[in-house]
Amino acid sequence: MSYCVNCGVKLEQSLNTCPLCHTPVINPNEYIISSNNTLSPFAVTKGEVEPMNKHDVGMWLSIVLGSTALACGILNFLIFDHNRWSIPVIGACIIMWLFFCPRMFFPKIPIYINLIISALSVIFYEFSITLLTAKDRWFFDLVLPITFVILILTLLSGILYRFASKSLVATVLYFFIDVAFLCLAIERYVDNFIHSEIHLFWSVIVFSVCAVISIALISILSMARLRETVRKRFHF
Repeated sequence: MSYCVNCGVKLEQSLNTCPLCHTPVINPNEYIISSNNTLSPFAVTKGEVEPMNKHDVGMWLSIVLGSTALACGILNFLIFDHNRWSIPVIGACIIMWLFFCPRMFFPKIPIYINLIISALSVIFYEFSITLLTAKDRWFFDLVLPITFVILILTLLSGILYRFASKSLVATVLYFFIDVAFLCLAIERYVDNFIHSEIHLFWSVIVFSVCAVISIALISILSMARLRETVRKRFHF
């Protein structure tokens, strides 16, 4: 049983028009577009949403972050001036702008330059926090070196991903290599900061596990038949 699309009355299968409002009855399974320029009741073209203008989004984000930083700075300077609480907020606004906006205004910036800009923004934010503390040794002896290690490992992984291999197995390999060396660096700088001496312990265990996994992944990448078997087994 079908119903009229206009008034909703029940229709018999043999009817060509609605007996109440005379609306034509069309069966979508039997409908054939005629050649005499008759308009189809169904959509024949796909609608498309206008692409987002990244420059406009970047301008809007710049206005929001800039006004937030300015408002916090004014409030801190004129009213809530008992400490420099606005510095981390302004630093967070700057770091968010450097993370998102350069690619919106300059989409052809190389990814490596963008990574360096992001790392510098993180370093700037970390340094802004030192302005609220009595000492800045933790920044220069701990935070800054670890940040540079993360930047170097990220850049090296990006270069390997671009010029060596882009497969899933290779990506996992780059991840475990990064984790291994990052853990060594973290424990090294933490020990030096707290105890003024280096005694590697837990990072060596992590490094050993990552090394074993990395060797297994390298063996898969180096043997074509094994690599193809793994790809089929895991459907990637």
